[in-house]
Amino acid sequence: MPLRGAIRGMTTHKTIKLPRSKTAAMLLMQQLATSGHYYYLSGQMPATNLRRFLPKLEQFGIYRDAPGRAYDRRKRRASVHLVVVEFDNREVFWCLLSTAGKGGLADPDAPNLGAVKDSRLRGQHLRFLAYELLEYEKRMPKVKTTTWTWRIEPARYAELEAAVVQTVRERDRPAIIAMIERHSAMPLFSGVRGQVLKLNHLAGKLARKFGRGEIELPKLPYMVKLPLYNSPPHTLAGFLDA
Repeated sequence: MPLRGAIRGMTTHKTIKLPRSKTAAMLLMQQLATSGHYYYLSGQMPATNLRRFLPKLEQFGIYRDAPGRAYDRRKRRASVHLVVVEFDNREVFWCLLSTAGKGGLADPDAPNLGAVKDSRLRGQHLRFLAYELLEYEKRMPKVKTTTWTWRIEPARYAELEAAVVQTVRERDRPAIIAMIERHSAMPLFSGVRGQVLKLNHLAGKLARKFGRGEIELPKLPYMVKLPLYNSPPHTLAGFLDA
């Protein structure tokens, strides 16, 4: 074996931890995108198929520990992370996120597992559930900076707007209030929070227009830093053996 390959193969195998919730998974993917992991592959499959699928992903160094990744960075190799989320129906969502560099998803010589997307590009934003992750420019005086956030994907947002109009027209106050509460229970990343504010404002405005009376809208909290993992963490190995 060449020395370069031997060094990479000898490093400690890192345990892959599973996010404690869907919101934690969204936060983890947001953090990875913020740190330059723009390229991704994702999909959904029965949990029983995951064990057979993993060897295809191991070629990208998903088990690299922190020292191994630091060494790779010095050698301009890509950093690749795997995020796995279990759904209630024993389906799993998986997402492979990669920086640029040798051995990453954007490397032309890397194994081909499908069409790699760049989450910075329109039409290629990373999607999870009814949300999409995107980079946008912050509106700050004399400062040009960008940030990453989740938002409700456009088609779903249009459906929610239509549902607001229909609910206010056809249902009673308790149904309108319950709808507003459902909106407000979404993971309130800054992009989602702004959309929920608009949906709730629309519901309140239409309620007055259609004679449903004044509806007090909830004050939405801001997303705070949440723990990503349980303590002790659930691991991918433990999930596969369950």
